[in-house]
Formats: sequence, C-alpha cells, structure tokens
Amino acid sequence: MVSKAAILGAFTTLLFLYYNSPWVQRALCPSDSSSYLRYLCPAIKESWNLFYHLGGNGPWIPRTPESASDNLGLNCKVDQVHMISRHGERYPTLSAGMRHIALLAKLQGPDVQLSGSLEFLNKWTYFTNVSDPSFEHLTDTGPYAGTIQSFNTGKQLRERYAHLVKAGRTTNFWSCSSARDIETAKHFANGFFGSGWQEEASAKLHIIPETADRGADTLTPGDTCLKYIEDEVYGHDRGYAELAAWQAIFAKPIAERIKAYGGGLELNPLEIYGMMEMCGFEILVRGSSPWCDVFSHEEWLDFEYGRDLLHFYRAGPGNDFAGAMGWLWLNATTTLLADSVASGVYFSFVHDGDIIPLLSTLGLLDESKGVAFLPNNRRKTGRKWRTSDVTPMGGRLIFERVTCSNTGVYKNLRRSYVRLFINDGIVDLEKSMLGGGLASSVGMTQWTATVRKKGEKFGDFKETCGLADDAPPRISFLQPQYH
Repeated sequence: MVSKAAILGAFTTLLFLYYNSPWVQRALCPSDSSSYLRYLCPAIKESWNLFYHLGGNGPWIPRTPESASDNLGLNCKVDQVHMISRHGERYPTLSAGMRHIALLAKLQGPDVQLSGSLEFLNKWTYFTNVSDPSFEHLTDTGPYAGTIQSFNTGKQLRERYAHLVKAGRTTNFWSCSSARDIETAKHFANGFFGSGWQEEASAKLHIIPETADRGADTLTPGDTCLKYIEDEVYGHDRGYAELAAWQAIFAKPIAERIKAYGGGLELNPLEIYGMMEMCGFEILVRGSSPWCDVFSHEEWLDFEYGRDLLHFYRAGPGNDFAGAMGWLWLNATTTLLADSVASGVYFSFVHDGDIIPLLSTLGLLDESKGVAFLPNNRRKTGRKWRTSDVTPMGGRLIFERVTCSNTGVYKNLRRSYVRLFINDGIVDLEKSMLGGGLASSVGMTQWTATVRKKGEKFGDFKETCGLADDAPPRISFLQPQYH
C-alpha cells in the first residue's frame, strides 16, 4: 500500500515540474485542446509560455523530446555529428521592419487618441533606430541576444562533442552568404573552438553563395530551384497566400476589439499581424514587450497557426518542391554518415526556409496518414507541424552517428546507428523508421535505404527545378574529415 508521504512527495514533484518545465506544462495543460488533467491547471495563465507560440519569431527554445531515452548504452559512442542551424536571434527583415515603421506612423499619428491596451504607445519607441535600423542583423542586447546565444550554443556543443575535435587539425564548417548567418557561425565558433580559432587555424569557415548559379551545389536550394521561385501558385509564394487567407479570418475580431483603444482607427489584417510580430522581435532586443499583452492566449494561438501555415506551405510538407530541395543536404550528409572512416563534426548555418525542407523530405512531421494538408479557414489543433518547435531563432537539427561494439567472441563486430535531435529534443526514429538496437535510433543500413527511397520519391533536383543540363548536380563542398 502506497503511503501518504509517498503520495505527497509525488504530488510535490509534479507541481515542481509543472511550474518549472514548459514541456510538462504543455503535456498536462495543452492550451489548444482539452485535457483530462485540467484540474491540475488552475494557474494556466501564470504558466503560459508565449515563446512556444511565436511561430519562429521568438528566442531559441528546447523541443519536447519524442522519446524518454537518449541513453547511448554500453560500448557505444558518438563518432560523427552533423548540425544544420538557423541563424541566431535577429532584428526583423527589411520588409517586415518597414511595415512596422509604417504601422507605427499610423498608430502614433497626431490625431490618434490611444487608450486601454494601446496606451503604452504614447511613450513607447521602436526597438531599433528608425533612421538607421539594424534590420537583418543579429541582436546584441538583452537576455536573448543572438550574438550571445550563438556563442553559448557553441560552448554547449563543445562539452558534448569535444572528443570529436582533434588538436592540430583544421575542422571545416560552412555558412550561406547571408551576413547574419556568417555572424552566427563566427560567434558559434568562438564558443566551440575558442576565440583564437582563425589565428590558430583550428577551424575554417567556408561561405557558400546564395546565388542561382550554384544549382544543386548549395546550402540554400530555395534560391536555386527555378520552378519553385517562378511558380506563383504552388512555389515559394504559396505559403504567403495561405497565411493571408487565415489572417483575414483571425485578425478581423482583433481589429474590432482594439478599435476603441485607437480612437476608432481601422486596422487591416496585415497591420494586426505586424503588431503581433513586434512582440517577438522586441523580446529579442529588450527581453520583453508590452505588445505581447495586447492579445489573448487564443489570439496568440491563431497567430502561431498563421506562422505554421506560412512555413508548412512555403517550404514544408505542403509544398511540392520541398522534398527535392531537402534531399540535397540530407543525401550529402548521409554519404558522410555511411563513410565508416570519416569522423568529426560538420556544422552548417542557414535560414529557416533551408531547414524546413529537410523535415519535408524525411516526412517525420507530416500530418496524419501522410496527408500534406492544413486548412486555412480554421485552426487545426491536433497538428504535428509547429514552426515554434522546429525553427525558433537559432533552431537546429543535429544528426549523430553512434557506433556500438560487441564484447566477447563478437568484439570486432561494430554496428552504426543514426540519431536525430531537433532543438535538443530527441526524435524517436526507432518508432518512425522501424529502427532498433539503440534507443530512439535507426540502423545505418535502414537510414541509407530510407534516404535513397526519398530521393526516388521526390525526383532529381535539377529536373524538378527546371535547371539547365550543365547546372551542378549535387553538393560537393561537404567533404569527409578524417581524424
């Protein structure tokens, strides 16, 4: 019989986890569906973690792991690692920033009387100098500064993968040519390799141009896939069309609600969306934002869903070109994973739109029964695809090769497995890919066969994208490193 002390201890532990772990809060008190444990959620307002609903516009957050175990077990070690990471926390892009400035000119006009939830705007200033804005660059102030977060990520991964870095050898790593990605890569390297990595030649950063002439030899396939760029219905712009359809629905009641606080000012759906964007971006600069309190939890769930629609259809499972785009890096990486002699770490820095296609290729976050569909007229609450989980600022996918050795008579028999972490949460490949032999992993033979079949399914990149015959056919710069 269980004692009262044991019951009290268990309940106390549960409360501690609830109030201190966003993973437990989300598991017990899902904000967009009913929960049989809802009686444990009287403080749902206080425990609300907005970072998980900003749709990629917020700071880096850990993803809830799909498996309880990432234990390597006996006689197993990580001997090769591949990371593809989004740039660190940044200011808005130029296009988004200019929308914000135009909106603020409207809201803070001389004839506008602000009150209620918008009263703070009477004294509030934009989070970057309007006359010389820092658009596109990493943030370097506040607790979520992209410069610091990138450095800390490097330090964290050094602790995990120090055994894969050999003294006296130069480790290659890569970035696309965007300034914010290059800056992220350098801050990360300062944390991982040490601040003297350039002078000491312990590491070398290779910049891969984001130009159309790269063909398939690129980190940014969305910039080279011609048909994807030109197709106005099913290509790159599809995500924006789906987002606009949903904005017109969810923003309308918000505009009506806050109309009185702006002296009757009429705001269109894109302007409401811009107000919500500023919440996340101000957090990245100042650590908090009064914009966040203008909207209810339900309204933030609608904003989150809009961001999910955007990425799901722009370069995710809902886009017909995504599978072929994601296969390029995945195939190059798999070639290295299957090379039993190659070892070490391989780091690449890109944009969110270059990471999302990888998940489209693998199909790990497809909707039920493989249906690549999210409605744009209602919020689907039970969806697998959540952009906040996958590509927050600094979001990363890490593929590990784990090699295990037997003991006794079969001590020379070695087996290799692949594990995947999305924002430090392990993905249960054992379940999704019928792996086995190591918790949450898939065997190398099964992994390589799966990637090969994905290539057959999604087709040749050059042909799918309508590229010229002489366009580069594959990624060539990801070369094996031997230690």
